[in-house]
Amino acid sequence: MILSTLTTEKSIHPALFTDQITPAVRGILEKSLLGEELSVEEACVLFATQGEDAQAVLDTADKVREKRVGDTGTFVITRNINFTNVCYMGCRFCNFAKEKGDKEAEFLSVEQVADRAEEAWKRGATEVCIQGGLHPDIDANYYRELIVAVKKRVPEIHIHAFSPFEIWYGCKKAKLEPEVFLSELKALGLGSMPGTAAEILDTEIRKQLTKNKLTTDEWVRIIKAAHSVGVPTTSTIMYGHVDQPIHWANHLKLLRDIQKETGGFTEFVPLGFIHYETRLFNDNPDKVRPDFNSRRTFQNARYCATHAARLHR
Repeated sequence: MILSTLTTEKSIHPALFTDQITPAVRGILEKSLLGEELSVEEACVLFATQGEDAQAVLDTADKVREKRVGDTGTFVITRNINFTNVCYMGCRFCNFAKEKGDKEAEFLSVEQVADRAEEAWKRGATEVCIQGGLHPDIDANYYRELIVAVKKRVPEIHIHAFSPFEIWYGCKKAKLEPEVFLSELKALGLGSMPGTAAEILDTEIRKQLTKNKLTTDEWVRIIKAAHSVGVPTTSTIMYGHVDQPIHWANHLKLLRDIQKETGGFTEFVPLGFIHYETRLFNDNPDKVRPDFNSRRTFQNARYCATHAARLHR
């Protein structure tokens, strides 16, 4: 058996060595342990597992993690700074956006952002994550000035800032190609970029989530542009809404393909849908039901499905 060549202790994979494991699942997990790429169809099989099969996925995911990165965990101390919650994109999954004039609307000046970055640095932070809504009064210089102000105040802090949607917005305002705009931001001190605004990289699902957000192709274009000019990014998915396992699998395959091409992803961040006070949930309470099982299944199976794509550390 293939597994016998990978480990001498059955205790490492107790579930894999039981008679209850479905042969198809066992074969897929063996491929994952060997570092072979899984197909979209195979990933969907893992996402659908239950009982002993699901436990086998969990055990394999843990082994894959151990083989790939070991048991040493690392972290940074970061502060999230949302410079504005004013946004008119109308995303149905969002409970963050406000309109100008709302009593809860906020729009920080560049100096206020720098103040918060400096406060974070003094309290031990090594990084700030800066993002915001697409405020209609923002121009491209605002993004540039944010980086300059933070770096002037705290030269050594790492700036992790601006989603692909914000970069898209800045490019439109500046009338620049993504590579040019991102190169400018990098020269000013941008260290890395969050790969948010991905949600589900599937055209039909995105239409249900929002009609105004950047398309899958636009998201990929900006991510690849960032990697091409030396700005690493994270990668994300938002799951547990109107999506299905096939959409997770296609999303992961796309991220894996990008990573094979650019090597620019530093990490993968799965984000469970937070449904409170969102139009997506309120309009479809019987259809949109985030549940623990889908979150657990996704978290475990995605380790196996993305095993062949290395992330920088």
